[in-house]
Amino acid sequence: MIEVRELTKMYGSTRAVSGLTFDVKPGQVTGFLGHNGAGKSTTMRVILGLHAPTSGQALINGVRKHDLRDPMREVGAMLDAAEVQGGRSAFAHLEALAYAGGIGRRRVVEVLEEVGLAGAARKRIAGFSHGMRQRLGIAAALLGDPGVLILDEPANGLDPDGIRWLRTLLRSLAAEGRTVLLSSHLMTEMSLTADRLIIIGQGRLIEDASTADLLARFQSGVQVRSPHAAYLSKALRAAGATVCPAQGTSAGEEPTSGRPAGAGEELLVTGLTRAAIGDIALANGCAVHELVSRRTSLEEAFMEITQ
Repeated sequence: MIEVRELTKMYGSTRAVSGLTFDVKPGQVTGFLGHNGAGKSTTMRVILGLHAPTSGQALINGVRKHDLRDPMREVGAMLDAAEVQGGRSAFAHLEALAYAGGIGRRRVVEVLEEVGLAGAARKRIAGFSHGMRQRLGIAAALLGDPGVLILDEPANGLDPDGIRWLRTLLRSLAAEGRTVLLSSHLMTEMSLTADRLIIIGQGRLIEDASTADLLARFQSGVQVRSPHAAYLSKALRAAGATVCPAQGTSAGEEPTSGRPAGAGEELLVTGLTRAAIGDIALANGCAVHELVSRRTSLEEAFMEITQ
């Protein structure tokens, strides 16, 4: 478990983190979100003991990182996959880390296989692609088989197959009861991977909620397509709904979405359920060709929250 309590970090007169408090619990993937400069990397570095807090504390399993008895077996991290010696092979790089942590060579072979680098184990890191370096960084984080993982932008440079592999890996690790803190700017992937989201801005906590609960708060209505859009709009407004055109059409005008005119115009309706909209359409003799809840994406919710 990771505990951050009233954490503040100053760099001279610059306040990077200000009174930040949150928990990262085992058994779930926790997404750590914020714009560039929000304080995410600083917070992670303080948690890992790379920077000292100005005030407050950051604990891993109840103690500071420096006080862990067997740090490589308790916490694994990847903050910058580029920070490796390019002249070494992948195997030699991990072997050196394993030796420093009292970990056997067999584990090096295991993690190389786990991240898909077994075939490149003896190749020099200088010749690795960005995605291969990311996989190597993840392998280093997994080397001690730790119960806590902290990963900063691990999906950068991965192809679609690699991103899917990473999602499966992180969710399986969380299912084993591990604590996973994941920072990423890939909002779609974060919405598929993270069980919980911590959002910060200007070093302060903005949101700490489950992904499902956060997205539920930003539902943006029901999308309706009907050849009787203008008449249906009036009936829905009379019932108390808010109605606006969707995809650039205006009720009563020809649609501009590329569909033939007979396909119907699209409306975005808030304030009524799908069932209520369907009942009103039936009562007023309006055909409905589409009636679906429009889900707000995590990117849209994030932008609204951080404004």
